[in-house]
Amino acid sequence: MKANKIILYLFFAVLFASCENELDIDPKQTEDASVTLGTEGGITNILTGTYALAANGNAYGGRILVYADLLGVSGSLNTTDFRWRGTYGELRQMYIKNMQSDNVIIEGTYARCYEIINAANTVIENVDKVKDPTKQATMIGEASFLRSLAYFDLVRFFAKPYVSGQPNTQLGVVIRPNAIYNFNVDLSKERSTVDEVYKVIIDGLNLAYTNLPEENSFYADKYAAKALLARVYLQQGNYAEARDAANDVIENSGHALSPTYAGAFNHDTDQIEDIFSIQITKQTGVNDANTFYESENNGGRGGDFSIRDHYLEKFSDPDDRANFNYENDANGRILTSKFTNQFANVGLIRLAEMYLIRAEANFREGTAIGNTPLDDINIIRTRAKADNLADVTIDDILLERELELGMEGFLIHDIKRTKRSIDISEDGDESDLLLYDANNLVFPIPLSETDANKKITQNPGYSK
Repeated sequence: MKANKIILYLFFAVLFASCENELDIDPKQTEDASVTLGTEGGITNILTGTYALAANGNAYGGRILVYADLLGVSGSLNTTDFRWRGTYGELRQMYIKNMQSDNVIIEGTYARCYEIINAANTVIENVDKVKDPTKQATMIGEASFLRSLAYFDLVRFFAKPYVSGQPNTQLGVVIRPNAIYNFNVDLSKERSTVDEVYKVIIDGLNLAYTNLPEENSFYADKYAAKALLARVYLQQGNYAEARDAANDVIENSGHALSPTYAGAFNHDTDQIEDIFSIQITKQTGVNDANTFYESENNGGRGGDFSIRDHYLEKFSDPDDRANFNYENDANGRILTSKFTNQFANVGLIRLAEMYLIRAEANFREGTAIGNTPLDDINIIRTRAKADNLADVTIDDILLERELELGMEGFLIHDIKRTKRSIDISEDGDESDLLLYDANNLVFPIPLSETDANKKITQNPGYSK
C-alpha cells in the first residue's frame, strides 16, 4: 500500500449507536494514536471504525456487488442480461472487459479493503486493553470476520480463480498478517498464492465462528461467519463443507425466509432473512447499489445499470421475481426494485443463498443433508410464487441462483467457479467466447500499488 494511505483517522471513527439511530461522530480528532491504542474505548472505536470503512461506497456499501455484474454480463446489446449506460468510464471498463491499471475506482476498492484488513489487525493486536474476556473474544471474532471478508473479495477480483483439484499456486494477493503503524517505511511484499489466501480466509472465519455469539445486534455474529464460510467453500468447489456450513445456518441460526420476495429488500433495520448487512444511515455509509441501479426519484442516477429482456425471459410464469422491477419514467429503462431505498442497509448475506448453496452442494455430492436439492429449490420457488419443479438438474440450480440472486454480486464469481464462458458475440451464437479464467476478467493490481510496492507482480495482460 502507498505510504500516504495512512488510516489514523480510523482511531477516531464513527460509532454505530444503534441500527435505528444515525451514527454519532466521536468529536475527538487529535488524540495521540498511542493513547487510543492504550485504552479499551480506543480499541472499541477502531473496531466500529472498521465497520464504517466497510460501509463506504467503494467497498461493501454496494459497489463490490456492482462489479460482479459488470464483469459477468456479455456487454453485447442483443445478448446481455444487464446493460451499462452510465458515465463512469472506470466502471464501463469492467463492462467491456478492458480495464486499465490506472483505474481509480479499482484502486479505491483495493485500498479500502486493505484499510479494513489493517484496522482488523490493529484490533486483534491490541484487544488485551479490553478487560472483559467475553468482550475480547467477540471483538476478535468480529475483526476476523471483516478481515476474511475483505481478503475474499480481494482474491476473487484481483487473482485468477481458485480451481478445485489443483494446487492453486497462481498469485493471489498480498497477505498482511500484522497491523501497520508506520507507513513511512518500505512495505514492499510479493503476493501470496491463491491457496495461501484462501487458508487465511477460512482460518479467520473459523476463529470468528468460535468466538462470536449467536446474536450480536447488527454486527457480525456466529452464523454470519458460518454463512460466509459456506460461500467460500462453494467458491472452492468444496461442496461437502459448503453443504454442512449452509445447513448449520439454515437449521440453527434462527433466520427464516421473508414471507414475500419483496420483503427481503429495502429496509433500514435487519429483518429475519438478513444474516449480515452493511448498515447505511443518512449520516454515514453509501448505498451504491441504489446509486447505480435505481431511478433519480428513488435516489439513484437514473438506472446506469438496467435490466434487459434477455434476463427477464429466463423466468417462468408465474414468478414474483420476474416482476420485481419497474420502468423509469424519465428514460424508459427497466430497473430492479431491490435497492429503491437509498438509505436501506446493503444486504451482503441472506438466507435464500444458504438454501441455494445447500441444494447445489447436496446435488453435486449425491447427498440430502438437511433436505433434498429439489425440495430446497422448491422452497425458494414457492416463496416467489413460481411453480414447483418436478425434478432438478445442476443447470436448474445454477439458473435459480441467477433468478434469486441477480444484481446482488454473484454473477462473475459463479461463472468462474463453474468454469463457464461468457458469450460476447453480438447474436449469442457462441462465436466469440470469453473463458472463465481470461486475463481481462481479473482486475489489474492498481498502478499506485505497483509504483510503491517494488516486489509485487502485476496480473497477466497488464503492462504495469
